[in-house]
Amino acid sequence: MHLPTLLLSLTAVAVAATPTCTNPPLRREWRTLPRPAQHAYLTAVRCLQTLPSRAPASLAPGARHRYDDFNSVHILASRGLIEGTGGIHLVGHFLAWHRYYVAAFESALRHECGYRGAQPYWNWSIDVASGAPMDAWPVFSNASGFGGNGPPHSRAPTPSWPDVAGATGGGCVPAGPFREGAYTAHVGPGQNTSFNPHCLHRSFNPTVAALKLTKALTDAALAAESFTAFSDAVQGPQVNTQQGIDALTFHGGGHYAPGGDATDFISSPTDPTFWLHHAYIDYLYWQWQSKDLEVRVKEVGGPVVPFSGPTGRNVTLGFEVDLMWEGGSRTVGDLMHIRRGGLCYGYKKYGHGFDDEFEESDRQKEEEEK
Repeated sequence: MHLPTLLLSLTAVAVAATPTCTNPPLRREWRTLPRPAQHAYLTAVRCLQTLPSRAPASLAPGARHRYDDFNSVHILASRGLIEGTGGIHLVGHFLAWHRYYVAAFESALRHECGYRGAQPYWNWSIDVASGAPMDAWPVFSNASGFGGNGPPHSRAPTPSWPDVAGATGGGCVPAGPFREGAYTAHVGPGQNTSFNPHCLHRSFNPTVAALKLTKALTDAALAAESFTAFSDAVQGPQVNTQQGIDALTFHGGGHYAPGGDATDFISSPTDPTFWLHHAYIDYLYWQWQSKDLEVRVKEVGGPVVPFSGPTGRNVTLGFEVDLMWEGGSRTVGDLMHIRRGGLCYGYKKYGHGFDDEFEESDRQKEEEEK
């Protein structure tokens, strides 16, 4: 077996076949990480942007590095919403699929790039509550974050990357670790997996941030009494009569506030803040599950195909989600607990939420269930 194939297999095994969760990495909020830890994470992400692609040329012919590979998985998995065949947005498996996806990315950072930490998360509601302008938010620091806004730039809107009122900037990020010239994406925007080298675009939208990235909205989601109610609060209901910014939830807000490439729901991982945003979405999901854990790790629902109505097929625990070459297929049931079924990580509280230290009782329960 060639070394690249072997390494890819090891990365997938680390996510899909870990028999017991011991010493899980604790995911922490970005601003709480010491500067060396922030640098280590950014260096690991940049590492994936230098390692050669291993994606099948038949599926992602434009991919040139491992980061393109992960972006291509999201692009291919997202097409179903546009095509009316399913996808990974506005469906019952949205939370499970993205949980699996972020875990696979975290595993690649650790196993392919020597990263020793956990995937950080970004609690954007703290930034909004601070009243600070977006260019002062820690996550957008040029020195210890992901770089800031792009210069003014106009572009033609597309179905997956629409114009949104309040957007600023729009051009290539000029500074920071993912600035133009330091980071080049080769797939996207939209459904494109052919070779298309381009910079990372940003278009800060403080209007979206102020309206959609608030603690009041996440508190309302956490108060939901059913999985489908929680899922609707995160990603939007199946029937939504609102338009524009009013139609967004905090999931959409976390993409539209940074703007630019992050706004394109198909190729949004082009912006590396994607991973911090979705880690926070997963933390919120885990907080909701933990309110009644043994019940809620068995609770799922929602459509397989968006907007399919009451006669459409619903997601069950046996429904399979697929990361293609980055991990293969898993059932939703495999992905309901963050320290069982091959997943292995926890969360550290900051601001609000709860501590998720790995308890001995969790380890004992896993041993009993083996």
